[in-house]
Amino acid sequence: MTKQGLVIALIAVAFGLFILGASPLFVVDITQTAIVVQLGKPVRNVTEPGLNVKIPFIQEVTYFDKRLLDYDSEAQDVITQDKKTLLLDNFAKWRITDPLKVYQAFQSQRGALQRLHDIIYSELRVELGRHDLLEIVSSSRAELMRVVTQRSNEKASVYGIEIQDVRIKRADLPEQNEKAVFARMQA
Repeated sequence: MTKQGLVIALIAVAFGLFILGASPLFVVDITQTAIVVQLGKPVRNVTEPGLNVKIPFIQEVTYFDKRLLDYDSEAQDVITQDKKTLLLDNFAKWRITDPLKVYQAFQSQRGALQRLHDIIYSELRVELGRHDLLEIVSSSRAELMRVVTQRSNEKASVYGIEIQDVRIKRADLPEQNEKAVFARMQA
């Protein structure tokens, strides 16, 4: 093979690898941070936006959002102190403060979101279980949410997550209770 043929073959192989995603370059957006992982172990935390270099096939890049994120849960049952069941729909505002801790604990932002769900729902159940239905839906709701936010944030900070606010979007009676209430109202 001639020297010119060898150069063309090398360029073709490099171009083919580049097309297949084995590029040694990666871009970190201004809204992201990245963890460079080599053979399953984090080796570098990239917090500044721009073009960066990695070793193809050996290093992988995992991205984390550094903006304020939304968490919106499905409606779930919570039992109050007066033994009433509430169907609670809540949401929270959160952010990843330490992507390395999040990667070590969950390997992805999706895993962190699942843990966040567990923490917030647990704190809601505990705090709302200490109060009557009337307090939850009217008088001390803001104070309850402040306490839930504070406790949830304490637990989540271990994982490199900051919870800024937890709120109740909707609190309803379960369907079977609604039917019983409507039946009593009609009677």
